[in-house]
Amino acid sequence: MKHALYAGVALAACAMSSNALAGQLTAWVIDGDSEKPYFTQLEETFNAKYGAEGISVDVVPIPSYNDAIQAATLSGGLPDVIMLDGPNMASVAWAGTIRPIGDLLDPAIIDDLLPAIKAQGTYGPEEEFYFVSPYDSGTILWGNKALLEKAGVRIPTGVEDAWTQEEMAEALEKLAALPEVEWPLDVKMNYGAGEWMTYGFAPFAQSNGGDIIDRETWIAEGTINSGANVATLTTLQDWNKAGYIVPASAGDNKFYGEKTAALSWVGNWMWPAHREGLGDDLVLIPPPAFGDAGPVSANGGWGWAVPSSSTNLEDIKVFLNYAMSSEQVAAYADTTGYVPSRASAIPLSETYGAGGAGEIFAKLAECCAIVRPVHPAYPVITNAWATAVVNVLSGDVDVKAELDRAAQTIDQDIADNDGYPPFGQ
Repeated sequence: MKHALYAGVALAACAMSSNALAGQLTAWVIDGDSEKPYFTQLEETFNAKYGAEGISVDVVPIPSYNDAIQAATLSGGLPDVIMLDGPNMASVAWAGTIRPIGDLLDPAIIDDLLPAIKAQGTYGPEEEFYFVSPYDSGTILWGNKALLEKAGVRIPTGVEDAWTQEEMAEALEKLAALPEVEWPLDVKMNYGAGEWMTYGFAPFAQSNGGDIIDRETWIAEGTINSGANVATLTTLQDWNKAGYIVPASAGDNKFYGEKTAALSWVGNWMWPAHREGLGDDLVLIPPPAFGDAGPVSANGGWGWAVPSSSTNLEDIKVFLNYAMSSEQVAAYADTTGYVPSRASAIPLSETYGAGGAGEIFAKLAECCAIVRPVHPAYPVITNAWATAVVNVLSGDVDVKAELDRAAQTIDQDIADNDGYPPFGQ
Protein backbone atom coordinates (compact mmCIF):
# COMPACT_ATOMS: atom_id res chain seq x y z
CA MET A 1 0.00 0.00 0.00
CA LYS A 2 2.71 2.44 0.92
CA HIS A 3 4.47 1.86 -2.40
CA ALA A 4 1.37 2.93 -4.30
CA LEU A 5 1.48 6.24 -2.52
CA TYR A 6 4.71 7.09 -4.33
CA ALA A 7 3.80 6.24 -7.89
CA GLY A 8 4.28 9.82 -8.98
CA VAL A 9 7.03 12.27 -8.20
CA ALA A 10 4.73 15.12 -7.33
CA LEU A 11 2.68 12.94 -5.05
CA ALA A 12 5.84 11.68 -3.39
CA ALA A 13 6.97 15.21 -2.68
CA CYS A 14 3.65 16.13 -1.14
CA ALA A 15 2.89 12.89 0.66
CA MET A 16 5.79 13.13 3.06
CA SER A 17 6.55 15.91 5.41
CA SER A 18 9.76 16.64 7.22
CA ASN A 19 10.09 16.54 10.97
CA ALA A 20 8.01 13.44 11.54
CA LEU A 21 6.72 12.61 15.00
CA ALA A 22 9.39 11.58 17.49
CA GLY A 23 10.09 7.87 17.19
CA GLN A 24 8.45 7.54 13.78
CA LEU A 25 11.09 7.77 11.08
CA THR A 26 10.74 7.73 7.32
CA ALA A 27 13.66 6.80 5.09
CA TRP A 28 13.52 7.16 1.32
CA VAL A 29 15.53 4.58 -0.60
CA ILE A 30 16.20 3.71 -4.22
CA ASP A 31 13.65 1.50 -5.97
CA GLY A 32 16.00 -1.20 -7.27
CA ASP A 33 15.00 -4.84 -7.66
CA SER A 34 18.24 -6.10 -6.13
CA GLU A 35 17.94 -3.77 -3.11
CA LYS A 36 14.24 -4.31 -2.26
CA PRO A 37 14.71 -7.55 -0.27
CA TYR A 38 17.41 -5.88 1.82
CA PHE A 39 15.32 -2.79 2.58
CA THR A 40 12.35 -4.97 3.57
CA GLN A 41 14.62 -6.87 5.96
CA LEU A 42 16.10 -3.60 7.30
CA GLU A 43 12.69 -2.19 8.15
CA GLU A 44 11.44 -5.42 9.75
CA THR A 45 14.52 -6.08 11.88
CA PHE A 46 14.91 -2.47 13.00
CA ASN A 47 11.29 -2.23 14.06
CA ALA A 48 11.50 -5.57 15.86
CA LYS A 49 14.58 -4.41 17.75
CA TYR A 50 13.54 -0.85 18.61
CA GLY A 51 9.75 -0.91 18.50
CA ALA A 52 9.54 -1.55 22.25
CA GLU A 53 11.59 1.63 22.74
CA GLY A 54 9.09 3.61 20.69
CA ILE A 55 11.26 3.98 17.60
CA SER A 56 10.18 2.67 14.21
CA VAL A 57 11.11 3.31 10.60
CA ASP A 58 9.18 3.24 7.36
CA VAL A 59 11.67 2.40 4.60
CA VAL A 60 10.09 3.56 1.37
CA PRO A 61 11.43 2.70 -2.12
CA ILE A 62 10.84 5.72 -4.36
CA PRO A 63 10.44 5.43 -8.15
CA SER A 64 12.21 8.12 -10.24
CA TYR A 65 14.31 8.73 -7.18
CA ASN A 66 16.41 11.74 -8.17
CA ASP A 67 13.38 13.59 -9.49
CA ALA A 68 11.53 12.83 -6.25
CA ILE A 69 14.39 14.17 -4.14
CA GLN A 70 14.56 17.33 -6.22
CA ALA A 71 10.81 17.89 -6.00
CA ALA A 72 10.74 17.25 -2.26
CA THR A 73 13.68 19.59 -1.72
CA LEU A 74 11.83 22.38 -3.48
CA SER A 75 8.59 21.69 -1.63
CA GLY A 76 10.20 21.22 1.78
CA GLY A 77 8.95 17.64 1.93
CA LEU A 78 12.10 15.63 2.49
CA PRO A 79 11.81 12.76 4.98
CA ASP A 80 14.04 12.12 8.01
CA VAL A 81 16.66 10.12 6.11
CA ILE A 82 17.42 9.86 2.41
CA MET A 83 19.75 7.98 0.13
CA LEU A 84 22.03 9.81 -2.29
CA ASP A 85 24.37 8.64 -5.02
CA GLY A 86 27.90 9.21 -3.76
CA PRO A 87 29.21 11.39 -6.60
CA ASN A 88 26.23 13.75 -6.16
CA MET A 89 26.74 14.24 -2.42
CA ALA A 90 29.04 17.26 -2.69
CA SER A 91 26.70 19.31 -4.84
CA VAL A 92 23.78 18.48 -2.50
CA ALA A 93 25.85 19.41 0.56
CA TRP A 94 26.99 22.64 -1.09
CA ALA A 95 23.36 23.56 -1.72
CA GLY A 96 22.68 23.11 2.00
CA THR A 97 20.18 20.31 1.48
CA ILE A 98 21.90 17.87 3.84
CA ARG A 99 23.67 18.23 7.21
CA PRO A 100 26.87 16.67 8.58
CA ILE A 101 26.32 13.26 10.18
CA GLY A 102 29.64 12.73 11.92
CA ASP A 103 27.99 13.51 15.26
CA LEU A 104 25.25 10.94 14.59
CA LEU A 105 27.48 7.97 13.79
CA ASP A 106 29.41 5.89 16.30
CA PRO A 107 33.08 6.90 15.85
CA ALA A 108 33.98 3.21 15.74
CA ILE A 109 31.86 2.85 12.60
CA ILE A 110 33.60 5.75 10.86
CA ASP A 111 37.00 4.35 11.85
CA ASP A 112 36.02 0.97 10.40
CA LEU A 113 34.98 2.27 6.97
CA LEU A 114 37.11 1.34 3.97
CA PRO A 115 39.41 4.24 3.02
CA ALA A 116 37.62 5.22 -0.19
CA ILE A 117 34.20 4.97 1.51
CA LYS A 118 35.38 7.35 4.20
CA ALA A 119 36.75 9.71 1.53
CA GLN A 120 33.45 9.55 -0.36
CA GLY A 121 31.57 10.80 2.68
CA THR A 122 33.98 13.56 3.65
CA TYR A 123 33.11 17.00 2.31
CA GLY A 124 34.74 20.41 2.19
CA PRO A 125 37.90 22.07 3.49
CA GLU A 126 36.75 21.33 7.05
CA GLU A 127 36.52 17.64 6.09
CA GLU A 128 33.18 17.07 7.77
CA PHE A 129 31.41 13.74 7.36
CA TYR A 130 28.13 14.09 5.43
CA PHE A 131 27.36 10.72 3.91
CA VAL A 132 27.87 7.02 4.55
CA SER A 133 27.36 4.11 2.21
CA PRO A 134 26.75 0.53 3.36
CA TYR A 135 28.60 -0.80 0.33
CA ASP A 136 31.25 -0.13 -2.23
CA SER A 137 31.34 -0.93 -5.92
CA GLY A 138 34.34 -1.54 -8.10
CA THR A 139 35.71 -2.24 -11.54
CA ILE A 140 37.59 -5.36 -12.56
CA LEU A 141 38.66 -7.23 -15.66
CA TRP A 142 36.37 -10.17 -16.26
CA GLY A 143 37.95 -12.87 -18.38
CA ASN A 144 36.93 -15.88 -20.46
CA LYS A 145 39.35 -18.50 -19.15
CA ALA A 146 38.97 -20.80 -22.17
CA LEU A 147 39.92 -18.04 -24.59
CA LEU A 148 42.76 -16.73 -22.42
CA GLU A 149 44.27 -20.20 -22.08
CA LYS A 150 43.88 -20.90 -25.79
CA ALA A 151 45.74 -17.67 -26.57
CA GLY A 152 48.50 -18.54 -24.11
CA VAL A 153 47.83 -15.48 -21.94
CA ARG A 154 48.90 -15.47 -18.28
CA ILE A 155 45.91 -14.99 -15.96
CA PRO A 156 46.73 -12.76 -12.94
CA THR A 157 45.14 -13.88 -9.69
CA GLY A 158 45.81 -10.89 -7.41
CA VAL A 159 46.82 -7.26 -7.20
CA GLU A 160 50.43 -8.29 -6.77
CA ASP A 161 50.68 -9.93 -10.18
CA ALA A 162 48.37 -7.64 -12.16
CA TRP A 163 49.21 -7.10 -15.80
CA THR A 164 51.32 -4.12 -16.67
CA GLN A 165 50.09 -1.94 -19.50
CA GLU A 166 52.57 -3.68 -21.82
CA GLU A 167 51.39 -7.15 -20.75
CA MET A 168 47.79 -6.19 -21.34
CA ALA A 169 48.67 -4.93 -24.82
CA GLU A 170 50.38 -8.25 -25.56
CA ALA A 171 47.35 -10.14 -24.23
CA LEU A 172 45.01 -8.15 -26.46
CA GLU A 173 47.19 -8.85 -29.50
CA LYS A 174 47.20 -12.60 -28.80
CA LEU A 175 43.46 -12.70 -28.13
CA ALA A 176 42.69 -10.72 -31.28
CA ALA A 177 44.44 -13.42 -33.29
CA LEU A 178 42.00 -16.12 -32.17
CA PRO A 179 39.38 -16.92 -34.81
CA GLU A 180 36.62 -16.95 -32.16
CA VAL A 181 37.38 -13.39 -31.05
CA GLU A 182 35.83 -10.44 -32.87
CA TRP A 183 37.06 -7.72 -30.49
CA PRO A 184 39.10 -8.89 -27.48
CA LEU A 185 38.13 -6.17 -24.97
CA ASP A 186 34.69 -4.85 -24.03
CA VAL A 187 34.91 -1.56 -22.09
CA LYS A 188 31.17 -0.87 -22.30
CA MET A 189 31.27 1.87 -24.89
CA ASN A 190 27.56 1.08 -25.30
CA TYR A 191 26.93 2.81 -21.96
CA GLY A 192 27.37 6.15 -23.76
CA ALA A 193 28.74 9.48 -22.56
CA GLY A 194 27.48 9.23 -18.99
CA GLU A 195 28.96 8.57 -15.57
CA TRP A 196 30.48 5.27 -16.70
CA MET A 197 33.12 7.13 -18.69
CA THR A 198 34.46 8.65 -15.46
CA TYR A 199 33.78 5.68 -13.20
CA GLY A 200 35.30 3.26 -15.67
CA PHE A 201 38.13 5.19 -17.29
CA ALA A 202 39.52 7.49 -14.57
CA PRO A 203 41.14 4.43 -12.88
CA PHE A 204 43.33 3.89 -15.96
CA ALA A 205 44.49 7.52 -15.73
CA GLN A 206 45.02 7.32 -11.96
CA SER A 207 47.00 4.11 -12.31
CA ASN A 208 49.31 5.98 -14.66
CA GLY A 209 49.82 8.88 -12.23
CA GLY A 210 47.05 11.13 -13.56
CA ASP A 211 43.73 12.39 -12.27
CA ILE A 212 40.80 14.46 -13.51
CA ILE A 213 41.36 17.52 -11.27
CA ASP A 214 43.93 18.67 -8.71
CA ARG A 215 42.33 17.78 -5.36
CA GLU A 216 44.23 20.43 -3.44
CA THR A 217 43.80 23.48 -5.67
CA TRP A 218 40.65 22.28 -7.43
CA ILE A 219 42.08 23.44 -10.75
CA ALA A 220 41.76 21.14 -13.76
CA GLU A 221 44.38 22.78 -15.99
CA GLY A 222 47.61 20.83 -15.73
CA THR A 223 45.94 17.74 -14.25
CA ILE A 224 43.15 16.53 -16.51
CA ASN A 225 45.27 17.45 -19.55
CA SER A 226 48.55 16.22 -18.03
CA GLY A 227 51.09 14.24 -20.00
CA ALA A 228 50.14 11.12 -18.02
CA ASN A 229 46.50 11.43 -19.05
CA VAL A 230 47.39 12.15 -22.67
CA ALA A 231 49.54 9.00 -22.69
CA THR A 232 46.80 6.89 -21.08
CA LEU A 233 44.03 7.95 -23.44
CA THR A 234 46.39 7.70 -26.42
CA THR A 235 47.05 4.06 -25.49
CA LEU A 236 43.32 3.36 -25.31
CA GLN A 237 42.81 5.18 -28.59
CA ASP A 238 45.54 3.07 -30.20
CA TRP A 239 43.86 -0.12 -28.92
CA ASN A 240 40.62 1.06 -30.42
CA LYS A 241 42.28 1.81 -33.77
CA ALA A 242 43.82 -1.67 -33.69
CA GLY A 243 40.36 -3.21 -33.41
CA TYR A 244 40.79 -4.41 -29.84
CA ILE A 245 37.78 -2.61 -28.29
CA VAL A 246 34.12 -3.55 -28.75
CA PRO A 247 32.42 -0.53 -30.37
CA ALA A 248 29.32 1.06 -28.90
CA SER A 249 27.24 -0.10 -31.85
CA ALA A 250 27.99 -3.75 -31.03
CA GLY A 251 25.83 -3.70 -27.92
CA ASP A 252 26.28 -5.19 -24.48
CA ASN A 253 26.67 -8.96 -24.80
CA LYS A 254 29.85 -9.66 -26.76
CA PHE A 255 31.59 -10.96 -23.63
CA TYR A 256 28.91 -12.85 -21.75
CA GLY A 257 26.45 -13.64 -24.55
CA GLU A 258 28.13 -14.19 -27.89
CA LYS A 259 31.49 -14.80 -26.21
CA THR A 260 33.36 -13.11 -29.05
CA ALA A 261 35.11 -10.75 -26.60
CA ALA A 262 37.60 -12.36 -24.21
CA LEU A 263 37.78 -9.60 -21.60
CA SER A 264 35.32 -7.14 -20.13
CA TRP A 265 36.16 -4.04 -18.06
CA VAL A 266 33.07 -3.25 -16.01
CA GLY A 267 31.74 -3.16 -12.46
CA ASN A 268 30.41 -5.82 -10.14
CA TRP A 269 26.81 -5.19 -11.20
CA MET A 270 27.50 -7.39 -14.24
CA TRP A 271 28.43 -10.36 -12.11
CA PRO A 272 25.08 -12.21 -12.45
CA ALA A 273 25.06 -11.89 -16.25
CA HIS A 274 28.71 -12.89 -16.53
CA ARG A 275 28.27 -15.87 -14.21
CA GLU A 276 25.24 -17.09 -16.10
CA GLY A 277 26.87 -16.59 -19.48
CA LEU A 278 30.32 -18.05 -18.85
CA GLY A 279 29.85 -20.43 -15.93
CA ASP A 280 33.13 -22.07 -14.94
CA ASP A 281 35.00 -20.17 -17.67
CA LEU A 282 34.52 -16.86 -15.82
CA VAL A 283 37.67 -15.53 -14.14
CA LEU A 284 38.10 -12.29 -12.18
CA ILE A 285 41.30 -10.43 -13.07
CA PRO A 286 42.63 -7.41 -11.16
CA PRO A 287 42.79 -4.04 -12.93
CA PRO A 288 45.93 -3.57 -15.01
CA ALA A 289 48.78 -1.44 -13.68
CA PHE A 290 48.94 1.28 -16.30
CA GLY A 291 51.80 2.94 -14.44
CA ASP A 292 53.72 3.21 -11.20
CA ALA A 293 50.57 3.77 -9.11
CA GLY A 294 49.61 0.15 -9.73
CA PRO A 295 46.10 -1.23 -10.15
CA VAL A 296 43.27 1.23 -9.40
CA SER A 297 39.61 0.37 -9.03
CA ALA A 298 36.62 2.68 -9.17
CA ASN A 299 34.61 3.36 -6.03
CA GLY A 300 31.27 4.61 -4.90
CA GLY A 301 27.61 4.01 -4.53
CA TRP A 302 24.38 5.03 -2.85
CA GLY A 303 24.41 5.81 0.83
CA TRP A 304 22.65 7.44 3.76
CA ALA A 305 22.34 11.20 4.31
CA VAL A 306 20.24 13.37 6.58
CA PRO A 307 18.36 16.42 5.25
CA SER A 308 19.10 19.74 6.95
CA SER A 309 15.38 19.99 7.65
CA SER A 310 15.39 16.87 9.84
CA THR A 311 14.93 17.48 13.55
CA ASN A 312 14.37 13.98 14.91
CA LEU A 313 18.11 13.53 15.30
CA GLU A 314 18.27 11.23 18.33
CA ASP A 315 16.06 8.65 16.63
CA ILE A 316 17.87 9.12 13.32
CA LYS A 317 21.10 8.43 15.17
CA VAL A 318 19.71 5.08 16.34
CA PHE A 319 18.63 4.18 12.81
CA LEU A 320 21.91 5.14 11.13
CA ASN A 321 24.02 3.19 13.58
CA TYR A 322 21.77 0.14 13.15
CA ALA A 323 21.84 0.37 9.33
CA MET A 324 25.63 0.71 9.42
CA SER A 325 26.22 -2.11 11.91
CA SER A 326 28.63 -4.78 10.66
CA GLU A 327 25.80 -7.30 10.41
CA GLN A 328 23.57 -5.00 8.33
CA VAL A 329 26.44 -3.96 6.06
CA ALA A 330 27.26 -7.64 5.44
CA ALA A 331 23.57 -8.36 4.79
CA TYR A 332 23.43 -5.52 2.23
CA ALA A 333 26.43 -7.01 0.44
CA ASP A 334 25.14 -10.56 0.31
CA THR A 335 21.67 -9.42 -0.80
CA THR A 336 22.72 -6.97 -3.51
CA GLY A 337 26.12 -8.28 -4.61
CA TYR A 338 28.10 -5.18 -3.63
CA VAL A 339 31.22 -5.05 -1.46
CA PRO A 340 30.73 -4.35 2.28
CA SER A 341 31.85 -0.83 3.18
CA ARG A 342 33.20 -1.78 6.63
CA ALA A 343 36.35 -3.81 7.19
CA SER A 344 34.67 -5.72 10.03
CA ALA A 345 31.76 -6.70 7.77
CA ILE A 346 33.88 -8.27 5.04
CA PRO A 347 34.62 -11.49 7.01
CA LEU A 348 30.87 -11.79 7.72
CA SER A 349 30.03 -11.85 4.01
CA GLU A 350 29.78 -15.22 2.30
CA THR A 351 30.64 -13.61 -1.03
CA TYR A 352 33.45 -11.24 -0.06
CA GLY A 353 35.03 -12.91 2.97
CA ALA A 354 38.13 -15.12 2.82
CA GLY A 355 37.69 -17.75 0.13
CA GLY A 356 34.51 -16.16 -1.21
CA ALA A 357 33.96 -15.74 -4.91
CA GLY A 358 34.28 -11.95 -4.57
CA GLU A 359 37.31 -11.86 -2.30
CA ILE A 360 39.34 -10.00 -4.93
CA PHE A 361 36.69 -7.23 -5.08
CA ALA A 362 37.00 -6.74 -1.32
CA LYS A 363 40.78 -6.57 -1.55
CA LEU A 364 40.58 -3.99 -4.33
CA ALA A 365 38.13 -1.91 -2.30
CA GLU A 366 40.55 -1.95 0.63
CA CYS A 367 43.77 -1.27 -1.23
CA CYS A 368 43.18 0.28 -4.59
CA ALA A 369 39.93 2.25 -4.84
CA ILE A 370 40.04 6.01 -5.52
CA VAL A 371 36.99 8.14 -4.85
CA ARG A 372 35.74 10.45 -7.56
CA PRO A 373 36.33 14.14 -6.74
CA VAL A 374 34.16 15.23 -3.80
CA HIS A 375 33.46 18.76 -5.03
CA PRO A 376 30.30 20.72 -5.91
CA ALA A 377 31.53 21.04 -9.50
CA TYR A 378 31.59 17.25 -9.92
CA PRO A 379 28.67 17.19 -12.39
CA VAL A 380 30.70 19.47 -14.68
CA ILE A 381 33.98 17.65 -14.01
CA THR A 382 32.57 14.25 -14.90
CA ASN A 383 30.73 15.51 -17.96
CA ALA A 384 33.86 17.19 -19.34
CA TRP A 385 36.04 14.10 -18.80
CA ALA A 386 33.36 11.75 -20.16
CA THR A 387 32.97 13.84 -23.29
CA ALA A 388 36.73 13.72 -23.89
CA VAL A 389 36.88 9.93 -23.40
CA VAL A 390 34.01 9.28 -25.77
CA ASN A 391 35.51 11.55 -28.42
CA VAL A 392 38.95 9.94 -28.08
CA LEU A 393 37.51 6.43 -28.39
CA SER A 394 35.13 7.33 -31.18
CA GLY A 395 37.54 8.69 -33.73
CA ASP A 396 40.99 9.89 -34.68
CA VAL A 397 40.84 13.08 -32.64
CA ASP A 398 43.73 14.89 -30.96
CA VAL A 399 43.85 13.61 -27.38
CA LYS A 400 45.60 16.67 -25.95
CA ALA A 401 43.10 19.04 -27.58
CA GLU A 402 40.18 17.08 -26.13
CA LEU A 403 41.64 17.21 -22.63
CA ASP A 404 42.53 20.90 -22.98
CA ARG A 405 38.88 21.56 -23.79
CA ALA A 406 37.80 19.59 -20.72
CA ALA A 407 40.17 21.57 -18.50
CA GLN A 408 38.84 24.87 -19.82
CA THR A 409 35.21 23.79 -19.27
CA ILE A 410 35.81 22.72 -15.67
CA ASP A 411 37.91 25.71 -14.65
CA GLN A 412 35.43 28.13 -16.22
CA ASP A 413 32.54 26.59 -14.27
CA ILE A 414 34.45 26.83 -11.00
CA ALA A 415 35.40 30.45 -11.77
CA ASP A 416 31.79 31.25 -12.66
CA ASN A 417 30.79 30.01 -9.18
CA ASP A 418 33.53 31.96 -7.38
CA GLY A 419 35.34 28.74 -6.54
CA TYR A 420 32.29 27.16 -4.89
CA PRO A 421 33.03 28.58 -1.42
CA PRO A 422 34.16 27.37 1.05
CA PHE A 423 36.27 25.57 -1.57
CA GLY A 424 38.94 27.81 -3.06
CA GLN A 425 39.11 30.10 -0.04
